[in-house]
Amino acid sequence: MTDADNMSIRYGGQDVSVHPDGAYTGEISARMLAKLGCSYVVVGHSERRQYHGETDQEVGEKALAALGGGMVPIICVGEPLAIRKAGEHVAYTLAQIDAVFAELPPDLAARAVIAYEPIWAIGTGEVATPGDAQEVCGAIRERLASLYGLEAAEAIRILYGGSVKSSNVAAIMSEADVDGGLVGGASLDPEEFARICRFLDYL
Repeated sequence: MTDADNMSIRYGGQDVSVHPDGAYTGEISARMLAKLGCSYVVVGHSERRQYHGETDQEVGEKALAALGGGMVPIICVGEPLAIRKAGEHVAYTLAQIDAVFAELPPDLAARAVIAYEPIWAIGTGEVATPGDAQEVCGAIRERLASLYGLEAAEAIRILYGGSVKSSNVAAIMSEADVDGGLVGGASLDPEEFARICRFLDYL
């Protein structure tokens, strides 16, 4: 038996179709992902939005499909560099939240996870400061409270994603409204990813 045998690991998909079935070659339905044992599915990742033209409405529909399949959607939101430089990052991200969650009734919304991923920090080596992450994650929490009430807002996990690594994860995770990390490139290095997961051991 190895250390990995004692780890609580769940699987997820990187995307899900809005269609439950039918002739949609290249897409994968929520039913298929659930059959494979997936517990989570990422929806609205910035690359899906950029390269496949996904709209906030479609992201909301995909989140609804994931929930209907018994999985937790990890809903990605976040701003490009031009929006950040213009100081409009909070308003931009909250507009995404409003549009996506318009598709979700309150009982299902509480089961979702949100990942704030500033696009300019994904895979670039640049990272939002802990304060930057808290500013937007805190604003998201406040918006969820206005939509669904404080109890539901506190129950929804909000992650930060964007060049998370072992050297910055502790500081990011110390912020009040950051509940976890959405780790990208660093997850391809097993030792680095293990250090991120076990960051409390190094404090």
